[in-house]
Amino acid sequence: MKRLLPQWFVERIDPIRDEDDLRVSTLELFFDLVFVFIIAQFTWVIAHDPLHGFLQTVAMLGFIWWMYAGYSWLTNVIPPVRPARRVLILCAMAGWLIVGLAVPAAFEEGSVWIGIGMLVVVVVHGLMYLQATTAFVPIFIANLAAVAAVFAAQFVPVEPWRYVMWALAAAIVWSVPFFHSQRGLSLHPAHIVERHGLVVLVALGESVVAIAVATRGLDIDADLLIAAVLGLVIASCLWWSLFVHELPRAEHALTASTDSVQRVRKVLKGLSYSFVPVLLGILVLAAGVEHAVGHATSPLELDGSLLLSGGVALFLLGTAGLRASMPLPRPLARVAFAAAVLALTPLGLMNAGVQLAAIAVVLVAGLALERRAAAAERKPTPER
Repeated sequence: MKRLLPQWFVERIDPIRDEDDLRVSTLELFFDLVFVFIIAQFTWVIAHDPLHGFLQTVAMLGFIWWMYAGYSWLTNVIPPVRPARRVLILCAMAGWLIVGLAVPAAFEEGSVWIGIGMLVVVVVHGLMYLQATTAFVPIFIANLAAVAAVFAAQFVPVEPWRYVMWALAAAIVWSVPFFHSQRGLSLHPAHIVERHGLVVLVALGESVVAIAVATRGLDIDADLLIAAVLGLVIASCLWWSLFVHELPRAEHALTASTDSVQRVRKVLKGLSYSFVPVLLGILVLAAGVEHAVGHATSPLELDGSLLLSGGVALFLLGTAGLRASMPLPRPLARVAFAAAVLALTPLGLMNAGVQLAAIAVVLVAGLALERRAAAAERKPTPER
């Protein structure tokens, strides 16, 4: 196949070996800051209308996360080490900024800005890949088709059809790996795991920001301080549940996988797919914290209570998907863990602070039990 782009635009891409030291660049960290803004916008949408906001976030997050994760794959294969690549990454940031600004109005008829933002994101992503290979053309076409579905969502007159068009956009891009061969695609395990982890880390920051939002303008007293600290304890437990053991084990599992196709599929299932409930859980939890921390001594409405427990449960289910995909030990333990947290929802109907405390206790106890089980597995069996 002839090259589709001018010769001056083409760059040779040298494969990166597992033993090469490929670190996340400061540009990639800067790039993640725009995702913080998108996360904050999604949190606002959920917090101000829990039911419709949650449904709209679910509809949009599938496509938006897929393309954002796509940039993690991109910089893994084509590191932004040259000026032209850096400029293109910065152009993509402008597209993501437009997306973030347009999120609150994305389901209003005639609002085209989120489609324009996604078009910029997809085009820059495609151009960077096409610098190196024309094998990306079918994926690029699929991504453009998904953008067309987003544009169509802005002009259908009935709101349910907007959900359908966003779901279609997600289905198009999510189905690409099932029809496009992963053979010949090499990934650097340490970098791809670190990039996905950093996105979750900046998203977790939103649950801390939610504490500030919830307490703004309120007088500081013991009840408020205790509720705020409990919110931080919950966020800390979620960090612990993913970053202390799961991501290092995932990196080890990917490094140990010598089959490049199997490695790519593990990343797809364990990081790209499984991190959807992880990120959605953080968004939902942050919205729940906004409801709960400022009213710690009062009962919550059912939606506020569901946001708290449901957000944590979604996060834990995502980590169960990570464990099952790599594979790592005890994925079903995380499912049981999530069910236990979800069962605490009725407590919020009595008192928000009680639900916060109960979730924190269950998370700490669950992590302690997991640590004990892992230690027992490592303990050598005495010889008879």
